[in-house]
Amino acid sequence: MPKIPAESLEAFLHRLPASTLAAVLLEMAEVDEMVKERLLRLQLADRPDQLAAGFRKTLISWQRSTKYYNYRDAPAYGQMLKAWLDQVGRELVPKDPAAGLALFETFIEADEVWFEHADDSGADIGEAVRSACRHWLQAAALCETPANVWLERLMRLYLADDYGAREELLRSANRLLPAPALRTLIARFESQMTDVLSGASKSGDLPHEVHVISAALSLLSEALGDPDVMVRAVLSYSPQPNGLQRASFVEAYLRPERPDDALTWLREPWADREDDRRSLLARVLERLGRFKESVPIRRQAFKSSPSVFYLQCWFAHLPDNDRAEAEEEVRQLILNFKDPVTAASLLVELGDIEAAEARLVAEADRLSGEYYGSLEPLTKAFRMHACWRGETVAYRALLLGILNRAYAKAYHHGARYLARLGEIAASGPDLKPMKSHETFVAEIRLRHGRKSAFWAQVESRRNSVSDTSGGSDEGLDC
Repeated sequence: MPKIPAESLEAFLHRLPASTLAAVLLEMAEVDEMVKERLLRLQLADRPDQLAAGFRKTLISWQRSTKYYNYRDAPAYGQMLKAWLDQVGRELVPKDPAAGLALFETFIEADEVWFEHADDSGADIGEAVRSACRHWLQAAALCETPANVWLERLMRLYLADDYGAREELLRSANRLLPAPALRTLIARFESQMTDVLSGASKSGDLPHEVHVISAALSLLSEALGDPDVMVRAVLSYSPQPNGLQRASFVEAYLRPERPDDALTWLREPWADREDDRRSLLARVLERLGRFKESVPIRRQAFKSSPSVFYLQCWFAHLPDNDRAEAEEEVRQLILNFKDPVTAASLLVELGDIEAAEARLVAEADRLSGEYYGSLEPLTKAFRMHACWRGETVAYRALLLGILNRAYAKAYHHGARYLARLGEIAASGPDLKPMKSHETFVAEIRLRHGRKSAFWAQVESRRNSVSDTSGGSDEGLDC
């Protein structure tokens, strides 16, 4: 008989009598200040003026606070600010968009307070300000105001940005402004650019305003979906763009699928950024379906910097008739690789798991746990194909990398690796020419026996497995 699905919480709550729900909420409000505050705000749902006053009171209290939030506390501080913004957007804006807009604008203009009162190493405060900008645009869009009225206000708010977190005002300006208004705003910034450049010294450095306006035009270019705006802005002060600027042009043209325009900036060498140019050129040629031209570029990129990524890029559009010859070329290159992990990874990509295993086992002494990003995928490939020696040598390298560095944060991973090594050994495979599992464990106990935190993780894992398997700890013989 099929199991009857449990009733959803939402359906259950809808069935409860109002009196029961009220009693539960009152009970929760007694012990949870957030619930109490939410209920009090709910009382003011039909009084948006009072609701706005409550939100403003909270905002003012934060502005007056002298508390500083270090890097540990800053994420919670940022979440608190974002929660307030979301509450205003959810509870006040639908009732009174103008009142919500005023609160968001005050929050944005007070960004100095938020940044100077916290260590924003994790960008939590910056994200809160960006969220405020998005809320501002959404609230403004709900106000019955002609689009052109917002232009000066947007420019003023953006140009007063001293912390680089108000870019969402322009990047997401299409949430508020239709295309004609966006073009009007672009024209105003371009006019400013002309004025600044006309007054700039011909021989000195460019005024700071040039870069501010150029950044604004780049953001508006994204909002409008028109890369030409950004390109015009850069060319106005840099008629011979450098490689970095040309790369930004190419990326901008690729977003709206304009590869022909992107190709214009890839025809000439980029001096010290030639590798970047060739990589972008291959991407653009692929977008244009010109694979006969892109494949040789991908091949050269792989030969210059062999990796699984570059191999995949090369083979992605390689004609089937050329595949065998290309694979043989890769195998010949692998023979001379000094890096056994890259060699094994490429062999796996070619589908030769046994050769990859043999390469790692032959050079086991050269492996390092620093190869984590490549070794971890190899363990999965070896396990899938029952290549126990390859999986063993990879996990041993990963484990020794953790223990040799005394990397305590990864001890739980090390315990997992050791457990898996025990499972492999218990299945009875021939691990020669490598040392036995028992010898390996004895050696790490001798060398790392004092790392009690690691062995505690091993013991904890053993007990956990023992509890869930009814007392058996086979495979965890450490």
